[in-house]
Amino acid sequence: MKSIWFLLSGVLLAGIARAQEINFSRVQDMAVWYNQSLKTDKLNSVKLNYRNVQYGGVIAYNSISAMADMPLIAKSKKEAANTGYFSASAGAASDKSNQGILNNTLGLLGISYALPIGKNETYLAAGFQGVYYQSNLNVNGGALFGDQYDKYGPVEGMASNDRYASGWSYGYFNLNAGISVFNNSAFNKWYLGASVMHVNKPYTDKNKTKEYRLSQAWGVQGGYRFVTGLDDDECAFYASMNWQGKAYKHFFNGTWSTPVKQLPGTAVGLGLGYRYEDALVPSIELRYVKLIVGISYDMNISDISASGIKRNGLELALRLDF
Repeated sequence: MKSIWFLLSGVLLAGIARAQEINFSRVQDMAVWYNQSLKTDKLNSVKLNYRNVQYGGVIAYNSISAMADMPLIAKSKKEAANTGYFSASAGAASDKSNQGILNNTLGLLGISYALPIGKNETYLAAGFQGVYYQSNLNVNGGALFGDQYDKYGPVEGMASNDRYASGWSYGYFNLNAGISVFNNSAFNKWYLGASVMHVNKPYTDKNKTKEYRLSQAWGVQGGYRFVTGLDDDECAFYASMNWQGKAYKHFFNGTWSTPVKQLPGTAVGLGLGYRYEDALVPSIELRYVKLIVGISYDMNISDISASGIKRNGLELALRLDF
């Protein structure tokens, strides 16, 4: 039983201990997290996400995020075509395990500028983010770790052999940058971006040793959305590919939606995502005017199933444009 707890703890730490790792499946809503320049419209937006992941019902963690972004442009110019604009974003996110073993939080502020480069709503954009990231590991209360503690509390003068560092925490400031080109024509909307996170390669230990300095993370983002002129059906495909050192995480998502003619302003949609070598993610989407609600479910296809551990995840997403 003890070996199982070690295995599950390793899975948990590997799964959510990565800095600014945004795992939500709606790539189209999370693009700005990875690349600030991908504020591709002139709408004020609020995006909320919640994800619950369980490993065989034994270990689970919850991820939440919230972001607000807005164009810094006069109201009279929002409807004007081919108009350059600044945008600002603010966001917060958290990953927390079910017993409080690991708790990651971050706060984000970003700004971008989009410059028109064509007559058909085509823009070139650049963006920058400042992020503060905090991670806490607390395993003192468990039966597995915390050798400076007994059932009565901390043991005075006890030397620790705990290589998992009970009570360990760190925080750092991070800089991200990105560029993109995108188009917002009436029926064909697309974007292509590239970004780098951890530009400043922050240290993740108090002694600031080079072995614990974060590698830069590189990303490529792309998306294409087609809107039919007759029925206002929408078909779209999105991709987010990320590399950090030898690690990588890629996500691909296809969606389709159609209006409900009996309910003006309402639409329903279906989607299928693929997290590379990890999961298939079917989803449904409900729209009402400028409100979008999405529900997704992870179907694990990774190698973890060979260990006999089953993993699943439920995700809820809300987006409001105004």
